[in-house]
Amino acid sequence: MDLRDLLSIFRARWIAIMASTLVGGVLALSLSLLTTPTYQADVQFYVTVAGGENAAATAYQGSLGAQQRVQSYAALVKSTDIASEVSEASGANIDPGEVTNRTSAAADANTVLLNVAVTDSEPQRALALAQGFGEVLPEVIRRLETPDGGGPALAKLTVISPPELPRTPIAPKTEQNVAIGLVLGLLAGVGLALLINALDRRVKSREQLEAIAGTPVVGSIPFRRSEDKEKGAEHLVPFREGHSPAAESFRRLRTNLQFLNVDNPPRVIVVTSSVAEEGKSETAINLSLALAEAGNRVLLVEADLRRPLVVNYMSMPDKVGLTNILSGQAEFEDVVQETRHDGVDLLACGPLPPNPSELLASDMATELIDKLRRIYDYVIFDSPPLLPVTDGAILARATDGALLVVRSHRTTSDQVSHAVDNLEKADATLLGLISVANKPAKKGSAAYYDTYYYSSKSRSTPGEA
Repeated sequence: MDLRDLLSIFRARWIAIMASTLVGGVLALSLSLLTTPTYQADVQFYVTVAGGENAAATAYQGSLGAQQRVQSYAALVKSTDIASEVSEASGANIDPGEVTNRTSAAADANTVLLNVAVTDSEPQRALALAQGFGEVLPEVIRRLETPDGGGPALAKLTVISPPELPRTPIAPKTEQNVAIGLVLGLLAGVGLALLINALDRRVKSREQLEAIAGTPVVGSIPFRRSEDKEKGAEHLVPFREGHSPAAESFRRLRTNLQFLNVDNPPRVIVVTSSVAEEGKSETAINLSLALAEAGNRVLLVEADLRRPLVVNYMSMPDKVGLTNILSGQAEFEDVVQETRHDGVDLLACGPLPPNPSELLASDMATELIDKLRRIYDYVIFDSPPLLPVTDGAILARATDGALLVVRSHRTTSDQVSHAVDNLEKADATLLGLISVANKPAKKGSAAYYDTYYYSSKSRSTPGEA
């Protein structure tokens, strides 16, 4: 997966990513608003040690002694006895355990400074407790540092930075929390997008489709817009009305078919799909129209004997047709129909039989295909999907091969793989793949520019440049 693939994933899932980002920010804001503000009051002490006769030596030893003692004094702050005295001196009247939980002490090993911080939801109480430490702690140290025989204390604490009433809470830090929530939400959204993409088995690109099937894509049909549909027949492309994106895509497909085998291009072709509703019938019809546009004589055969749609799409009768010929009830010349499209004849399905697979695999079907090959330049069979039934594979084996229609962002890679495998097992030829777009092309893709160009061209007037 390269950078373009990642950008494509993010572009496709941008709504989920933005939603996740906003949810993260909203949750962080909500937690901040619901959190009780906490205030902090600080008091700072300076530790000194009594000196001796030699001033220089005494100063050095005193500094070392103070640095050694300050760590011990920081630990004393958590003493329950001291907390009890602080609670009494401050007038807060709270449990000593609560005092120690709300108090922290810090001492740098390279200094003789001791910092005591008291946090509380009430700024006044935080100040009172900090002032209590300022009164109690120096006295406790004086008692501890006084020799048993009496005399001056060996060390003392001096308040050098008395506590002040805190005006601003130290927590929650709403802006910081919201920023962190947005970042975490964004990361969660990106991760979700990548996870969904990894679990999404739908075919999304031409390259992915070719890698799965091991066969080239010979046609890419864009998402059908209103200008791509013939009036009164929404499934038909208006080839005579200009150069719409759909019309051009079928013309390119027509050209590509001629290069599949330059010396002997396929002329009797089955159009099929993996599952239903992938656009195979519509593709078969419009491919027939595109071939006829180039001056070919084309027969479109409704070979889906289970769920025929071609006759409905082309508004043609379906009383008699292929099943009548295969069952020996009629001759081809008696049931073939001319359509309103020049160069295109239609062989309808006829009555739905109870045994479609047997009819298509019969000798009568083989003889009919040979006969049609002699009469027409191209014969296009619209067959059932490959996965539910075997009809399409049977037909593909008896003809020049099959074109597999795949609807992007709908058909899964497993369905394509199984369809290709069904054709291989039937010893049928897969001529190529036809990708049908399931949604409009995105800006920035080649399909988008084709759509933009041809749509603009079709809307322009003769006087416009």
